Amino acid sequence: MAKHSKTSHKHKPAVERTLPIERIVELFSRRFEDPYLNPTAELTFEDFVIAFPDISGVALEEALTYWTSHSGEKLLQTKTIEGTRTDVRVWYIHGLMKHFQWSSPVPNPLESRG
Repeated sequence: MAKHSKTSHKHKPAVERTLPIERIVELFSRRFEDPYLNPTAELTFEDFVIAFPDISGVALEEALTYWTSHSGEKLLQTKTIEGTRTDVRVWYIHGLMKHFQWSSPVPNPLESRG
């Protein structure tokens, strides 16, 4: 029997290749000063369509759904904003994820409680 390398079993799903989360984060970073902590850093589906003309609307909707329901860390979130005539769905980046992923480790005073 031939051994399989670990990388051969770790294929990225097609949706991750179509629209990697890094491209979404980059879009937010270009549009907003600090998208992780900025409460107004929200994008509509139309914003994504304009930003990613290389991705079809169906594939884009699939990718956004995938990233908001991803079983790992919930970096991309969505909510519905109630309007006077229509409700608008927007996406935003979860602020705590930046702290956990990119900041230097800081001791948590709550962990020292016994």
